[in-house]
Amino acid sequence: MKLLDGIYAYPWLNPYHNNANSYLLAGEVPTLIDPGHLRFVPDLMHHMERDGISPRDLVLLISTHLHPDHHEGVEAFDGVFVAFHRREEEVLQEYAALLYQGAGFRLPSKGPHFYLREGELFLGSECWQVLHTPGHSPGSICLYCPDKRVLITGDVLFSRGVGRTDLMGDPQALASSIRRLKELDVEYLLPGHGEILAGKEAVRRNFLWVEQMVLPYLL
Repeated sequence: MKLLDGIYAYPWLNPYHNNANSYLLAGEVPTLIDPGHLRFVPDLMHHMERDGISPRDLVLLISTHLHPDHHEGVEAFDGVFVAFHRREEEVLQEYAALLYQGAGFRLPSKGPHFYLREGELFLGSECWQVLHTPGHSPGSICLYCPDKRVLITGDVLFSRGVGRTDLMGDPQALASSIRRLKELDVEYLLPGHGEILAGKEAVRRNFLWVEQMVLPYLL
């Protein structure tokens, strides 16, 4: 569904199967964020096509982190650049047996064409900021567009929740990452799972709730 100009959201609404929300930046460099589980990619493609977007037009795939519910689906896309944070690749082998093979998922054969790092990412003329936000995983990243006040958080932050830290995570690092995100001017908060938050007040209240109800238990 079209969220705002140039940004499409594909939230995962099936309560019986885990999968990530996916987001499409439909600008000069069509970019898909978090393709999700491989077996659910056909469903994602169907929704994209209903919005008039062909998966064949994609140029770039970005994974906010390499857990299978966000990253396994890269295997379904050919001729597309793949990017994620280098730290995720460094620790992938440490949790691959648990999160991929042990759960019956396929470890993608596609490696990155380039690594994401802290700083500006230009998708054509549109500038996004890559934020290294460890805690849920060592190389988790968020994407922030100051012009549109959009923040894509992966599994760092949800509506009234945060990502788990028991799979190569770090509770204190997660708390620090969330406090950093709180300082941004955000009107649309697009999490890796669950409800999308629209409106500055809704985003502000969510940060306040997480800070009061969750962060004390991470420290």
